[in-house]
Amino acid sequence: MPSADNMKQIFSFASLVILFLSLGAAGTSLGLLQANTNNGVYATCHFFISYTQAMNSSLYNYNVPTCKLSIASATIAITCLALLTAIELISVSFQIYVKTLIAKILQVVIFVGSILFLLITMIVVSAGWGKTCATYKNITSSGGTPNSLFNIDCNGPQYVSGSSVGPFPPNGAEIITAAVFAGVGVLFTAGALCVYIAQQLMYIRPNNESFYSRELNTNKENNDNDD
Repeated sequence: MPSADNMKQIFSFASLVILFLSLGAAGTSLGLLQANTNNGVYATCHFFISYTQAMNSSLYNYNVPTCKLSIASATIAITCLALLTAIELISVSFQIYVKTLIAKILQVVIFVGSILFLLITMIVVSAGWGKTCATYKNITSSGGTPNSLFNIDCNGPQYVSGSSVGPFPPNGAEIITAAVFAGVGVLFTAGALCVYIAQQLMYIRPNNESFYSRELNTNKENNDNDD
């Protein structure tokens, strides 16, 4: 049976591995979003495009805040995950563990923040691209998209209608992948949080056991003295 110290190290190593996976997933999501929205600048954001915007591409800039939100939330999540990963890396490398209650609560808050911001990214990207695809499918089925250079391909890159000129962003497959990786990041981060909570329980248990042991030893000594 591994000792309590060995179990703590095992939990720390497991948490570190999961955080690395989560950080990789979040980084992949952010990279794909940046590549397909040009960081959310004018006329390159294709989330939540309505019928009116599809008919007039000059209105696309209305969606810039939406794209910037998805990129900003993914960036914040990566920052939080990088901080958590650094803390666990120090714990594993030097066996230095956070012991103060405030620091532990802060770590939990950072975990929750990472999950929340990755969820925002996943929801905005998936719902936004879904809305855009539904809009273009409805328009295309009725004869095309006036004032638009291309009809949206929801599952791949874009080409000028009726030609092989391209490809142009957004790449539907990459946007979908970005949403999936954000979701995967949520699952990994939640798993890392569960491991962290289990690790903290390992800290509490030895303290309780030592307390009860001291109590038993004290009672035993008192009984011996009475005899």
